[in-house]
Amino acid sequence: MPTQIRCERVPPADGSWGALDLRLLQEDDLPLDPRTWGRAEVGAWVSRRGGLPERFPMNGKALCLMSRDMFASRVPRAGHQLHQDFRRRLAKALALQEFIEKMSTK
Repeated sequence: MPTQIRCERVPPADGSWGALDLRLLQEDDLPLDPRTWGRAEVGAWVSRRGGLPERFPMNGKALCLMSRDMFASRVPRAGHQLHQDFRRRLAKALALQEFIEKMSTK
């Protein structure tokens, strides 16, 4: 039977948590929530993943409205991966938002 493992993220014994440093959750220099991205951030994200920024002349909110096939039509070789990365980032932002809302109501 395994022994108890110490977890680095266990709350302190006194119950106090320090301020949450959101930079720990960031993958790069882009804002955590892709819904807040402007055209410049969308262009940077697309170009880092091998796409052409001029095929995405929009902000992050507009990306939310795009389907997987819409991504694929703009980036034929890597559109599905681009869509998957965007949806993963969006899910992470939504989960964080939900967590913060739950913690602020306590």
